[in-house]
Amino acid sequence: MNLLALSLWMSILSQDPVTVDPVSQEAKSTTSRLEALIILQEISGRPGRPDQETEIQQMVLASDRVLLEDRQRGLFNILRLDGDQPLLREISADRSVYRESSDLGRIQKDRWIQEKQLELRSRDLSTAEREQLLKASHLRLSESGELIREIRVEQSETTEQRLGLPVRSVRIYENDRLITDLLVADLEMPFPLAKFHRASGAFGAEVQGALEKIEGLPLEGVIHVVTATLSHPLTFKVTQWDRRSVPASLFDVPAGCEKLEESAFVHCPICGQQVEREASAARARTRQGDWLFFDQRECFQKWRVARKNKSSGQR
Repeated sequence: MNLLALSLWMSILSQDPVTVDPVSQEAKSTTSRLEALIILQEISGRPGRPDQETEIQQMVLASDRVLLEDRQRGLFNILRLDGDQPLLREISADRSVYRESSDLGRIQKDRWIQEKQLELRSRDLSTAEREQLLKASHLRLSESGELIREIRVEQSETTEQRLGLPVRSVRIYENDRLITDLLVADLEMPFPLAKFHRASGAFGAEVQGALEKIEGLPLEGVIHVVTATLSHPLTFKVTQWDRRSVPASLFDVPAGCEKLEESAFVHCPICGQQVEREASAARARTRQGDWLFFDQRECFQKWRVARKNKSSGQR
C-alpha cells in the first residue's frame, strides 16, 4: 500500500472511476488490453499535509503495473514491475516532464541501518536504560543479541459492512507496534496485491510476508509506515471499485513527456551543504511533490519543526 503512498491506498461518489482514462486519450486506440482493478479512495494523514485534510486518489492496478492519479495536484505516478527492477515514474501535472526512480527499497534499508546504529549505541547504557530504550523504539533482540522483528496477526469477523460487503478485521503488529489495521472484504482478486506493497518499500520483509497471506480487498483502514526517521499513520477509505479491461498503453509515459534528468548532488535546505541524493541522512517530500535531501538528521528535525510551526500558524 502506498504510501504511494506510499505514499498508498486512497462529493466523490458522484464521480465514476471507470470512465476516466487519466493519462491520454491516445491510449484508447491500442488493441492490447489488460484486466485491471480500478479503485477510488479517500486518504488522509499523508506526510506534509494537515492530518484532517482528505485527498482523493484513483488507482488502476493491472497484474504488474499501477497508475495512481492524485486528483488534488493533478499528478500521476506509474509503477512498473515488468522490468528487471521496480520502476516508478512521476509525471507532472502538465504532462510535459517526468521523474524516474528505481531504488524504492531504500526506505527500509535506511530504517534497518538506523535501528542497527541505535542498538549499537544502546550497549553503552546500563541494562535498565538499554531495555527501556529498546522497548520504546520497538526493537527486540534474539537470544544471540541480534535484532529481530516478531510479527503478530489478529483476524476477527465483524458485523460491519463497507460498500455493501461484509468485512473482517485484520491487524498486523511488528514487535507489538501496530502496523496495519484493516477492514478486508472477501473478494477474489484477479492478481495478488501484496507485490505492489513489496515494490513500494513501505513495509519491512516480515510485515510483507504477513500481508502476502491475507486474501481479499482492504476497503478501509490505517497503515503505519515506519521509516528511519518516523512512524506515520495513513488512513484510507475505498469509495468505489470495479474490474474491467484497460489499454496497456495507459501505463506508458504520455507522448511528448520528457524525462527530467536530475543531478546526483543537491544542497541541504537547512544547512546548505552539498548532499548526494543516494547518501543523504534523510529525505522528505513537500506538498508540491518535490523531494528534499538533508545533510544530517538534525537538519531534517529542524525542517520538521519549522514545517509544523508554519502549519499551526496557518490554521
